Amino acid sequence: MPFTETTIEVEFLAIRDQLNSYLYRLTANREDAKDLVQETFLRVFEKAGTFSGKSSFKTWVFAIATNLAHDNQRVKNRWAPDVQDQCRAAARVNIHYQERMQNAFSQQTTNQFEITEHINYCFTCIAKNLSLKKQIAIILKEFYEFKRSEIAAIMELSEGIVKHLLFEGRKELQEKYQQRCALINKAGTCYQCTELNNHFQTEKDAEVKVSKLGFSEKNTPEQNLNQRFQLIQRINPLHSNGALLEDTILQILRETIQDR
Repeated sequence: MPFTETTIEVEFLAIRDQLNSYLYRLTANREDAKDLVQETFLRVFEKAGTFSGKSSFKTWVFAIATNLAHDNQRVKNRWAPDVQDQCRAAARVNIHYQERMQNAFSQQTTNQFEITEHINYCFTCIAKNLSLKKQIAIILKEFYEFKRSEIAAIMELSEGIVKHLLFEGRKELQEKYQQRCALINKAGTCYQCTELNNHFQTEKDAEVKVSKLGFSEKNTPEQNLNQRFQLIQRINPLHSNGALLEDTILQILRETIQDR
């Protein structure tokens, strides 16, 4: 039975927050994500008569949104592995950047730096080292709990290719985190989570917070990756307590690398 305008609005509203956060993870830009959500809504109305019901409404909408996202330059852009290092170096020497970050932190409901939220920010950067197809497949499965068959429908690929993208994407992420993340590998080059925590807070409690995250050098890389995904899945990057600060850091990062 065809959707009515009211039905479409109700069904779309029910998944809008998830869709917005998904597109934000791809674009790393609030305004782009917002524009893509609006474009998706309009396209859903235009194509309502073509919805066959073979997939869920959510899967169908995410497929439309993903197709639209492919044309967004910020979605297509891939970032270098050291992009976070570039951002940190720029923030250290640019007083304006430091002030923006401090202002964002002071506007939070509670003046606490959330390491788990920065882990979410970190994933956004690391995932942009992957190919776009791997990035999309990983995000859809790990944070929005789509099945492989549903991801295949969204990405217009075979289920076998999706399985390969997920396997290779996870493998690459494990390697990148092992090389860079000091939370897991004490020889890792990136320690921004603890560095920023101790910068913003009077109480230097980074080690206490990190000890509660569940990461360990005794774990396999896959176990640590799964733990990371579980933490990120619980975070809405647009509405969490530290969302404004983390978005400000992303803005500075994009300005640093001139991401257009």
